[in-house]
Amino acid sequence: MTQLLALASAVLFGVADFAAGYASRIMPVWRVASWSQILGLPVLALGLLIVPAEEVAASDLAFGALGGIAGLTGLVILYATLAAGTMSVVAPITGAAAATIPVLFDLLSGVRLTRMEWLGVVLAIGAVLLVGFDREARHISPKLLLQALGAGLAFALFFIALGQTSPESGLWPLAAARSVSIPIAFGVASLAGVAARPTGRHLRWVAGIGATDMAA
Repeated sequence: MTQLLALASAVLFGVADFAAGYASRIMPVWRVASWSQILGLPVLALGLLIVPAEEVAASDLAFGALGGIAGLTGLVILYATLAAGTMSVVAPITGAAAATIPVLFDLLSGVRLTRMEWLGVVLAIGAVLLVGFDREARHISPKLLLQALGAGLAFALFFIALGQTSPESGLWPLAAARSVSIPIAFGVASLAGVAARPTGRHLRWVAGIGATDMAA
């Protein structure tokens, strides 16, 4: 079940990232980030009802809040990078970094990996190396490469933070994450003058991004 949930999460994240990369080319990044975060709340509310929480400790909410800051940082960097670069190159680099850094964290924490888990790490690294042979990858600027890696690092910190929460807390750490990330996103969007609500198909596009990202 864990593997199936992880696979479903990866697919949903991929859909959300693709849609956000497109949306960020026609709308300001902070408008996409802020409104997608708040429009994804109905999915979170449904999740809180489906996944029961037996006990929620203050540490669970604290790690959730830290994860929210890291996650928002990753989203903004990724959206800006996807809008400026080639999605098929940027997304795998970010995804591989987001996946391998938590593994390194576990190793440093004394966790032992199985052979299959090691195989997964090798495949993830190999995927990034294969991307490097793509014609488009040869033209990616060092700035975009660093941004893709930076987004991956931020997402890794998000996963590591959520990994410190207890299973008994259900999805409440994600609620804590959104309670921090949404005010920050709208605060920055307001300062940048881009907090206006999207309209028409742009609103539907952003709502879809928020729903799939939160579902992931």
